[in-house]
Amino acid sequence: MISLFQKYNIPFITLHSAATLLLVIWTSLVLGNNQTKTQTPLRFAYLTDIHVLPDAESSQQLKDLVAEVNGSDLAMVIINGDISNTGSDKELLHVKNILDQLTIPYYIVPGNHENNWSESAGRTFKQLWGDDKFIFTKEGFVFAGINSGPFMRMGDGHIKVEDISWLERELKAKATPDKQVLFFTHYPLAEGLDKWYLVTDILKNYPGAIAFCGHGHQLQLLNFNGTPGVMGRSLVPRGKNIPGYNIVEAHSDFIKVYEKILGEPLSEPAIEFASHNTSFLDDIPASPLPDYTVNKAYPDIEPVYQLIDTASIFTGPLALSDTMVVYANSAGWLKAYNFPGEKLRWEKKMTGPVFTTPVHASNIIIAADTGGNLYALEAATGTPIWKLSWDVPIVAKPLIKGNHLYIGVGTQGMFKIDIQTGQIVWEFGSVDGLIQAEPVLHNDILVFTAWDTHLYALNKHSGQLKWKWNNGRDVVLLSPGNVVPVVSNNKVFIVAPDRYMTCLELATGKELWRSNKHQVRESMGSSKNGELVFAKLMNDSVIAVETREDSLATRWVIDAGFSYDHNPIPLVEQQSTLYAATRNGLVIAIDSSKPTVRWKHKTGNAAVNFFNDHPGNDNLWLTTTNGKLIALPRHKKIPGTN
Repeated sequence: MISLFQKYNIPFITLHSAATLLLVIWTSLVLGNNQTKTQTPLRFAYLTDIHVLPDAESSQQLKDLVAEVNGSDLAMVIINGDISNTGSDKELLHVKNILDQLTIPYYIVPGNHENNWSESAGRTFKQLWGDDKFIFTKEGFVFAGINSGPFMRMGDGHIKVEDISWLERELKAKATPDKQVLFFTHYPLAEGLDKWYLVTDILKNYPGAIAFCGHGHQLQLLNFNGTPGVMGRSLVPRGKNIPGYNIVEAHSDFIKVYEKILGEPLSEPAIEFASHNTSFLDDIPASPLPDYTVNKAYPDIEPVYQLIDTASIFTGPLALSDTMVVYANSAGWLKAYNFPGEKLRWEKKMTGPVFTTPVHASNIIIAADTGGNLYALEAATGTPIWKLSWDVPIVAKPLIKGNHLYIGVGTQGMFKIDIQTGQIVWEFGSVDGLIQAEPVLHNDILVFTAWDTHLYALNKHSGQLKWKWNNGRDVVLLSPGNVVPVVSNNKVFIVAPDRYMTCLELATGKELWRSNKHQVRESMGSSKNGELVFAKLMNDSVIAVETREDSLATRWVIDAGFSYDHNPIPLVEQQSTLYAATRNGLVIAIDSSKPTVRWKHKTGNAAVNFFNDHPGNDNLWLTTTNGKLIALPRHKKIPGTN
């Protein structure tokens, strides 16, 4: 018999040394077996940011891609969001018809273009593909994909609170020590995704985990807080009409990523690294953790009350007083809490996620959901009074004036409803896009916006169209779709994603002036006396514009120091204090008469949804997308301010 020493040409040594070398030999044999495994890697196509439009060149390019993949030896396809342009039902169905021609399995999550402007509030994506997340195991790997928003508004990417819990739970169950985690989400796990650090903390528990993202449109290697990140190239890179996709070759101990140009042979891998040795990440900067030092500058501003839900919150708070607040969450629960003590007073299960801030009048609460239901409930108990239903989701905040409710019902149009009986007084259905924002009523004219490039004015009594206005462009994503107009001095003011502030004559819709001097987007409000229109710009500044003038007249501009921001939260003024908030949880209080910053407070690292502007409340109530309901001291005097 040939001994191990003879087989491996090892000289006779001491027993201790021999034991050590035997361990080395055993390790070599094990590694040799692993290396044998890596000779048959798992190869799959990785698609992201395909942005397909029906009847466009991108549609044919995706068809060609599907045909090429079908002729390959790839095991499956992973698709990581932004499959469409506006997330419309028509676009999603068109893309699915093409993807369903794949002869190998494919797994898919949505991107921001499916979440931000979705006319179905995300329902159609789930109906077509069954879910907006996935998890499965294959050949020694756990594949997990998750939706990263943002949901129905501009803002940072957002993974819902309940989905982070789902991810943590599912990985604990499926990611056994012999399986490597491959994680997929559209947004990079970095700044731009509000709770990226919670996801990377989960992934750190699984050695060798790799996170794949899109959104940036170019193939590159990234550092996600110590987890290797791979950003995939888009179907067509910006500025280059060279269609292609990504091919991933996953081994047990290393990974290769190829850029595959459509119709051309596969070249050398663009990215290659050892998945269990991440020292190469030391040379790639990672995003810094959120910075809360601003709160130290204003130590007297801290939450009076704070409640953290188990799901995300996309509605604003309805503060009936400083002791009772109503809100709804992304899991579809409408809840009423008493304060102090954060005691649940009542709750009602809705038929889908809720984006509509509830409103109140005559001891009746009105709330709606993405299931297309509009409810009237007793404020004290939550007992239903009446209910109306449509086959489209409702995401717009209602407006109550007198005994009537005005509400945009998805893509169905604008409705006037008797709040006591639920009877529909009139409906205006000549709208070609989603109604998302609250309407405004001035005297006999109701003004509202829609994601169809138009602003509308109706007669409040009959619902007949008085006029509608368009900015001269037909680009849907530049619509004034998520802005609450300001009406003052017989003028209508709007800001929109085209970066213009526009002033129209209320009676006729005649354009009085239009300016992009200030880089506005969707965040605006008005002074209580109606003399000023406020707007939050996209970099640091807040402006005040005169409403009496027939041309742009800026009264003041203040650098509020919030950096780049596109959170569409309406601005609210109370007692000469103007409140603004950002996509990363910063609340700013501005003395609107000077102007100066009174105070700032960072509530977390997720977007502030809406303020409750009830003037009788001592507290400024707000919600954030990371599931927080917060009351800040509205009237508290800050040292050093007047």
